Amino acid sequence: MSNQVSASVRDRALGRARYAADLVPSGAAVADVVRSPHPHARVVAVDSTEALQTPGVLGVLTPDDFAGVTIGRLIADEPPLASTARYVGDGVAAVAAVDHKSLLAGIAALRIEYEILAHATTTEQARTLSVDIHNTAPGNIASSFSCEQGDWDAAIGRVVEWAEGTFENAPVPHAYLEPRATVVRVADDHLELVTATHFPTALEEDYREIVRPWGTDLRIITPEMGGSFGAKWEHPTHLVCLAFAHRLGRDVVMVTPRRDDMIAGRGRLGMKLSVAIGADADGRLVAKRSRVESDNGAYSGHGSSVTVSAAIRADNIYRYEAVRASADLVYTNTMPSECFRGFGHPQAVFAQEQLIDELASKLGLSPAEIRRRNAVAAGDVTIHGWQIGSSGLQECIDEIETRIEAHRAAQTGAAQTGTAKSNSRFRTGYGLATCIHSISSRAYDPRFDRDDVKLTPRPDGTITINSGEVEIGCGANETLRTIVAEELGVAREILQVVFGDTEHGPYGLGNFASRTTLFAGRAAIDACRQLRRRCAEVAASLGLAETSVAEVIGAAALTDRLNELVVTGRFEPDNVVLPESSAYGNLSPAYNFAAHGCCVRVDTWTGKVVVQQYWAAHDPGHLFNPPGAHGQVIGAVTQGLGMALTEALELDPDGMVLNPGFLDDRVPTFPDAVPIEVIFIDIDDPAGPWGAKTIGEPPLIPVPACVANAIHDAVGVRLRQTPMTSERTWQALATRETMP
Repeated sequence: MSNQVSASVRDRALGRARYAADLVPSGAAVADVVRSPHPHARVVAVDSTEALQTPGVLGVLTPDDFAGVTIGRLIADEPPLASTARYVGDGVAAVAAVDHKSLLAGIAALRIEYEILAHATTTEQARTLSVDIHNTAPGNIASSFSCEQGDWDAAIGRVVEWAEGTFENAPVPHAYLEPRATVVRVADDHLELVTATHFPTALEEDYREIVRPWGTDLRIITPEMGGSFGAKWEHPTHLVCLAFAHRLGRDVVMVTPRRDDMIAGRGRLGMKLSVAIGADADGRLVAKRSRVESDNGAYSGHGSSVTVSAAIRADNIYRYEAVRASADLVYTNTMPSECFRGFGHPQAVFAQEQLIDELASKLGLSPAEIRRRNAVAAGDVTIHGWQIGSSGLQECIDEIETRIEAHRAAQTGAAQTGTAKSNSRFRTGYGLATCIHSISSRAYDPRFDRDDVKLTPRPDGTITINSGEVEIGCGANETLRTIVAEELGVAREILQVVFGDTEHGPYGLGNFASRTTLFAGRAAIDACRQLRRRCAEVAASLGLAETSVAEVIGAAALTDRLNELVVTGRFEPDNVVLPESSAYGNLSPAYNFAAHGCCVRVDTWTGKVVVQQYWAAHDPGHLFNPPGAHGQVIGAVTQGLGMALTEALELDPDGMVLNPGFLDDRVPTFPDAVPIEVIFIDIDDPAGPWGAKTIGEPPLIPVPACVANAIHDAVGVRLRQTPMTSERTWQALATRETMP
């Protein structure tokens, strides 16, 4: 609907955007965390005597200052400062000072005594560890899940071909541009926490219970966010800064250095998935069995729900008759994990889509045809109870198949393709993968899944749009401006969007599962319709006829009646349910779909894989901002290529991160960019605002699987571990006796 470049985007491009670290008040104290050098150790004593005597040091916090306090919205297992360090980098004390020089001197002056404990850096080690990493998790199992849907015995009786295998995904850092930064301002009777977070109002809800016994209240303000991809939720640094600000009675700031941010930040969960899929003689997928083991790291974040997602979400894209799934989330003495764009789904799709290609080969079907025969469609209820309102999946598959075949035909000769069994050094292959994505999740909060948007007309004729959600770079600002301008018939220039300020904004559950466009968009439409009704009532009482919204606002301002025009819209879908313990139930009002294809060239001498062309077909519903949506796909595919080919956290046997920086964490940059063609399937969804769904997360999900299938097509080897580095590809080729 809108092709305009938003002020927010322009400010970011020109370096004018103001992030948390740009909002440090003059005279603010600086703080930092003292981190454990051990993967697992009890903190016996913290001697702060010398540190407190260091010139410029204002205070020291220890685990005793946070006795009984833990954070974690799903599993509350992380203390702000740990009396037992559970990974290299765990915060065990904190120092505040007048400047960075004094801060570093104070940290150096702390004397900390540790009792070393046995540690585990893999899930296999954790299961046999002599001590529990958390007393509440015997055997170091943070959570477990299992389910069975359909008639398993009947389904497997119809299977004529099975494909099965074990797949592993390395943990991947989020690699956002803005390191974690926290500013706390002391303001009269309350504290103001300024930080990048996905859910400011929900965060305030949790933190308020912690700070209230201190005799203070809390306001959270979310400024511009320089990237997150799922990493920035609750965090110990928030509470450390809040405690210092309260104790010292002055503003406090902590900007985490990049190295510390990568050592003690969050990462995509490393996973091992053992999956088997069975098909009948007609190529129908009838049965699937999955076993997931997730490396939780030291603390849980959203690990429990990410693990469940990895166990079952990919099932919903095909018409399975029966599925069995089980999953364990396992504590290890490594960096904590967190959700990451795709929420466990990229790991699951990496396994499923490779096995479906294997089945296609065994059954004599093309990769596109086996997916067409099994793809869910509008009106279907999936094996886990998802109700599909609209689906462009078939169209997405068709678009990708057409482009792959055209590209293959354009090659200079059949000898360049992997299927030609050429002895040439360089082999070309094509891959295909699909995905489904739920928009929000009724399972996230047992109380509700809703969104509110508040409209406040101002005396100067402008309208403020308040939302409890935040702008994380996906264009939520422009989406709300577009909807409100169109619904009210007003100029975009008079609209001001305010996100993530808990003093003024309504409740927001948070930016996750690409929910903002659908949920906040529907709430904005409801608010606009309320405002139009209020305007009609005020106009009638003033004797005005055929008057625009803008004119009524002007008249209300002159007659001191603007308060009558303040409205709050709400959207809460009525077709979603809180899923059962087996995760069965319609958890989203809408679902979107994608099919991806790619062409790769593999150097059989070195194992180097080069993606020569990528195609991404998506069903996002109606598009508000096609250029913005196009950019989201390009960015997500590029990010997915990093997961597929180069990115991983590297740990030594003691859990120390060996590559805590972008020089060694091989994030794709401009020289790694590949040609990407984006295709949008325009199918309106009845649940969305003007038919819109979403586009934020899905474009990353199929990428690793798509590349893996292309590599197999090129050289005939299956790579079942990410990243699929040159070394791994070369080793897979070298261990075969003959080339295909």
